[in-house]
Amino acid sequence: MKRILLLLTICSLVSCKRDFSKGPQLSWLQGKWQRVDDRDGRSTFENWRMQIDGSFLGHGFTLEENDTVFEEKLAIKPLNILVKNDNRWVLQVTGVNESPTIFEIKEFTSKSFTAVNLENEFPTHIKYSIINDSLKAQVYSDQMSIDYIFKRR
Repeated sequence: MKRILLLLTICSLVSCKRDFSKGPQLSWLQGKWQRVDDRDGRSTFENWRMQIDGSFLGHGFTLEENDTVFEEKLAIKPLNILVKNDNRWVLQVTGVNESPTIFEIKEFTSKSFTAVNLENEFPTHIKYSIINDSLKAQVYSDQMSIDYIFKRR
């Protein structure tokens, strides 16, 4: 009886599996990156890894004289994995504000994606793109734009 219950539980979990293939294809983002255009005395890093379900986890941080002066956790994932036909994806940023900030991914190509949150003071847009062997992250709003250029380390 226990084996049948276990088998039924496993079958129900597998049948609820979400199709992540419709999400952004971001294998180019994976890896360890270091900012090349930092100011003197600072080193900024981003590390991205793909999860088994197709989502991505990122960790960004800045060191100044071996002290961490900035840190954020990033996640690219489905907006709501419980809603079967909802194919929207988000970039979630944690550690900068009191609560996580959610940016909806509005467009993605094989080499870029743009995430938007018009309610956020700054930035309202975050764009990542791969250009040759460089990763470019651009955070911007109508009033200001900041570019970050990274190389693999």
